[in-house]
Amino acid sequence: MNVPIRALGIATSIFWIFLIAFIALAAYSIKDLNFNVGEPQFAPASNGQLLFSMPLYIDNRGFSDLKAFNLTTVFSDFEGSEISKASTYVSVIPHGENVTIFHNVTLDVNGLLGNGAQYLFNDSSLTASVSAGLTFAELLPAQLSTNITYPWGAPFYNFTLGQLSYRYLSATNSSVTVPMSFENHAAFDVDGSIRVELCDSAGSLLSESQTALNVTSHSSYAGDLGFRVPLTLAALSAARNGHFNVYFSTSLFEYGPMVIPYG
Repeated sequence: MNVPIRALGIATSIFWIFLIAFIALAAYSIKDLNFNVGEPQFAPASNGQLLFSMPLYIDNRGFSDLKAFNLTTVFSDFEGSEISKASTYVSVIPHGENVTIFHNVTLDVNGLLGNGAQYLFNDSSLTASVSAGLTFAELLPAQLSTNITYPWGAPFYNFTLGQLSYRYLSATNSSVTVPMSFENHAAFDVDGSIRVELCDSAGSLLSESQTALNVTSHSSYAGDLGFRVPLTLAALSAARNGHFNVYFSTSLFEYGPMVIPYG
């Protein structure tokens, strides 16, 4: 009985020696693993969606494969409400290879604006909860989670309608000109239009104006809105005070009315 027991003990010892050596080799290989995150990009997608793409660079110079790599990102607004969630999975990253993985998340801009118009007019931030996991050398599972804050640039930052100016056109009509300006701080172009209603002090619609927009990312816009108002004493008097109804329409979102008083 002693011989089989001794042989079993030797076999068990050999197994543990190999196991410890394997773990040590795998752990030693981790130092040759390089993981970098590239600059995230925002790009318009279809149906009012904004595509967030984050490149991941993994250089596996270790002695073992990486398996079951998964990355999950959950975006939340300033109140902590979930906006979007996406996962990326790669079954195997062979040892000795350098790979680039694009982690894509789709954001619903209309849904984002529905949670707060400040994302349209004020620079803010989005919070991303990121969790990543993988199995190293088919034996060592690893899991990591963290929160990352991404800056959000407002597409209509510092949107302003200036003072009204009047000019007579004919015996029956006058022209009202209003300067409009804003800065596109967003990571995407603003392509669409702005429609503005000119309302008098009683809330009645006097006239409206629409302007097409094509403002590139990180640039500013300045232009004039033109309104045709009937040339009557009552109309001109009422137009001295009132409010604007502003409607924004782009390929990514619809918003309005934004009410701006004047006078």
